[in-house]
Amino acid sequence: MQPQFNFWDNMAKRYPRFNDASMSKDVNHILSWCQERNVSFEGTTILDIGAGTGTIAIPLAQKGAHVTAMDISEGMLAALNEDAKEQGLSAKVSTHQSDWDSFPLSQQYDIVIASMTPAISDLQKIEKMLGATKGIGIYVGWGKYRINKLVEALVKAHTKEEEDCASGGCIKAAQFIDILDERNITYESSFFATSWCDTYSFEEAREYAYDQLKRKEITPNEEIVESILISNLEGDKVQITTEAEKGIILWRVA
Repeated sequence: MQPQFNFWDNMAKRYPRFNDASMSKDVNHILSWCQERNVSFEGTTILDIGAGTGTIAIPLAQKGAHVTAMDISEGMLAALNEDAKEQGLSAKVSTHQSDWDSFPLSQQYDIVIASMTPAISDLQKIEKMLGATKGIGIYVGWGKYRINKLVEALVKAHTKEEEDCASGGCIKAAQFIDILDERNITYESSFFATSWCDTYSFEEAREYAYDQLKRKEITPNEEIVESILISNLEGDKVQITTEAEKGIILWRVA
């Protein structure tokens, strides 16, 4: 368990916050799509599984929801709490540091949401998510593709073979749909294309590269990493572009 904690705490240093322009664009799209399907967030109790820095939890609180934000990373939740306080939302957001397996599900929530999180990584975790809502469930996962050429180059150079860099450990949207179909659970879904660019100093990019490789249980080779980063330098910065498809799935408890 400890390596996973370290990875996400490291990521918290550079992970987008709720007001990041690219992240806000995707979150606004997701929440607007749900609202167009008569989902109201005001006054509801919401469980945000794998809440991270609060990229969805804070916008939900801004819409009047009472959000329980669960995440495995102390660093992620520290960022969330800082932003919630600055936005005057501390009374509407409560945080709980835990993995999803260990999270004490002492109540059902009006809405349960999990967005782009490795907290939902297998059937048992999905079953727990399905049982956590008394009203509405929302899952956001990777669609057909996620292209990050820098990570792909790092992995290929270290392993001499292509690896799937798309899932990030979470259940893809299509897999989640298959599970709902198997259980005859009615849902609505939508897929959309998105992209974002992260700009790092060389040292920040090196840390990013090392984290991505270690997460895949690959021992970083310093010379390989530096060579690839140098080839991606623009001035004194490394720009890392990701293009992806995301899927939104919405279901209601019968």
